[in-house]
Amino acid sequence: MRKQRRNDILALSHDHTHRVSRGYEVNGQWYFELRGGGQKGSFDTEKEMLEVLNSLIQLFELMNQKN
Repeated sequence: MRKQRRNDILALSHDHTHRVSRGYEVNGQWYFELRGGGQKGSFDTEKEMLEVLNSLIQLFELMNQKN
């Protein structure tokens, strides 16, 4: 642990990440994680990110039905 002088000002860290299930926001841009690893994004809005995520989920479900 670092020692502080009496006149040192503490800098508060701000977490710019907000997670929503597999989606998350970093500095105003939205991404989602892929189960096999990696990420998809960036998207300007959470709605846009969710639309693409839901489309991919539907595509994978359709592919699994055909196998």
